[in-house]
Amino acid sequence: MAGIAWTPQQARAWLEGIHYRGMHLGMERVETLAGRLGNPEQAFPSILIAGTNGKGTVAALLSSILACAGLRVGCYTSPHLVDWTERIAVGGEPIGEMDFAAALQAVATDADHLQATPFEALTMAAFWHFRRACLDWGVIEVGLGGRLDATRLCRAPITVVTAIGVDHTAELGTDLEGIAREKGSIMRETAPAVLGPGTTPVRSVLEAHAAEVGARPVFSQEWVDLAGEPDRQWGMVGTAVWTGTAARPSLLRGEPECFDWAMPLAGRHMLNNLTTALAVVACLREQAVSVPTGAIVEGVRSVCWPGRLQHIPAPEGSADLVLDVGHNPLAARTIAGEIPLRAQGRRLHLVLALAADKDLDGFLRPLIGWAEAVIATGWSGDRARPPEEIAIRARRLAEQLHSPLHVETVPDPVEAVGRATSGLDSDGLVVVTGSHMLVGPVLDALGYQRERSRLWPEMTLSTSRAGFSE
Repeated sequence: MAGIAWTPQQARAWLEGIHYRGMHLGMERVETLAGRLGNPEQAFPSILIAGTNGKGTVAALLSSILACAGLRVGCYTSPHLVDWTERIAVGGEPIGEMDFAAALQAVATDADHLQATPFEALTMAAFWHFRRACLDWGVIEVGLGGRLDATRLCRAPITVVTAIGVDHTAELGTDLEGIAREKGSIMRETAPAVLGPGTTPVRSVLEAHAAEVGARPVFSQEWVDLAGEPDRQWGMVGTAVWTGTAARPSLLRGEPECFDWAMPLAGRHMLNNLTTALAVVACLREQAVSVPTGAIVEGVRSVCWPGRLQHIPAPEGSADLVLDVGHNPLAARTIAGEIPLRAQGRRLHLVLALAADKDLDGFLRPLIGWAEAVIATGWSGDRARPPEEIAIRARRLAEQLHSPLHVETVPDPVEAVGRATSGLDSDGLVVVTGSHMLVGPVLDALGYQRERSRLWPEMTLSTSRAGFSE
């Protein structure tokens, strides 16, 4: 088979076949793999983004803004929602099937010899593809932590740390300061390290690490002042004002100091993500990268980042959906603070699935009080928490909070959403959250009429509403 190009089917079979290697943090395998491939990660400058929550959104915003500025941008994110190819994009478009196959084939022999993990292999495949694509910039999301993550190999004249919280406790522990040190380890000597508003609780830790490595901390709130509010859809609108260093005439170069923006992403926490992204833009301007205000406005307006408080309108007469991949207590608190504001007076049902290694009580507690029903579900695989366990804990928390709550289990995630919408009219809202592995199948189902009808089964039956039976 030497010299014969892989088909996409062969590439996917290989990638699925190395799942047994699991996840093992460390740099030795990926450093060796990179060397054997001629260090493709060094072929272009990158913005490297770590954090507990928000790093993918910041990556999506920056990719969209830089593409609108006329730059050739590659974006690497994880995990995916529906398909592996989502993780590797150039110019906002996921990698094509044949290019995906070529990238995996390029790394496979050495990856097998080194027993590289799937994430390490896919990361190097992304760098290999990006080198071929002749990028101006890469936007790279760290997979887990930072210090021992494969993405850390990239050449990063700008690094970013978004909101810090407790997650991936088996690998990173539960100490917030220790987690901050792990994620802050992506900082580079002399390079700006943009710290988002969500790093405030661990700012001193990150400042200390920046001093150790000679990085220059950039506190995003000191470079841009952002005001915003919900729009009439599920997005945000507001005004941005450059401040401090970012407002210097040498950086503005005739661009306005203040501008209005609109963003199709919901939630007050998105203000933090946009603040962080704009501070990165100011750092790019420092490095003589031209990013006009028009490109910022258009990039923010057109950003696409599914599964983040994503509103899905229902067929007439049924309940809308909101999809969110949040899976830790920090994300749950964000969801719990935002949904009631957007859904005042509406009946709320919750569909939940969570990985076995996540903080179930910490995730459930903020969400239990405002929902009238919880449908626990899951997915196939050993990482999924059994739906029955989610249901038991939900009932227990509801009792502790003296909150009336209907709880049931539906193993199939699409059927679980269908069960949740069955008890609601158009005055209802179904929030689907807890994992990429839950939101992904729901998004996939929306693309097929037969599957879509499973999400709103009563629309294909009758207009009666039986509701939930105890």
